[in-house]
Amino acid sequence: MNEKPLSRKHQRFVNEYLQTFNATRAYMRVYPKASYDTAMANSAKLLGSTKVSEHVTERLNEAHMSADEALKLQAEIARGDITQFFTSIGNLDFDKLMKDGNGRLVKKIKQRTITKIGKTEKDEDTEILETELELYPADVAQERILKIHGKFKELGDKDNPINVTVRILKASDGKANSNQ
Repeated sequence: MNEKPLSRKHQRFVNEYLQTFNATRAYMRVYPKASYDTAMANSAKLLGSTKVSEHVTERLNEAHMSADEALKLQAEIARGDITQFFTSIGNLDFDKLMKDGNGRLVKKIKQRTITKIGKTEKDEDTEILETELELYPADVAQERILKIHGKFKELGDKDNPINVTVRILKASDGKANSNQ
């Protein structure tokens, strides 16, 4: 860990730079009175300084996802099973799903409420909540894991071509017939 503290402005520069990856723009946000040319020159100097570049590298490493972590997430998706989060009447207990740390299995959730108002006072008003849930596909995660371990090969690529043999038979009338 970097023991050298940055000044407040240099820390703000690092923060801005990590949001935009544009050193000139980051410099201009921290030093708004600087001209574009000054910001371009000084931001290059700042990024070139050991102290600032170490802080940038350190922050990037903190946010970096390792290959092992990415593989672990793919394995969780591949093994993902949400059946335990359904109630006896078939509703999904989304709060329980999230509390158990399985929210990462969900790719997209879409909800809509339909309200039907009774036409007369005798008719009841009803409200229907529809939830559409899309999970990350387990088969894609499994395929990615197998590729990483060299156990999966795409068919039809240059290293693994698909060979097809087609026999064309001629009927007695001389016409080609490939249905036989």
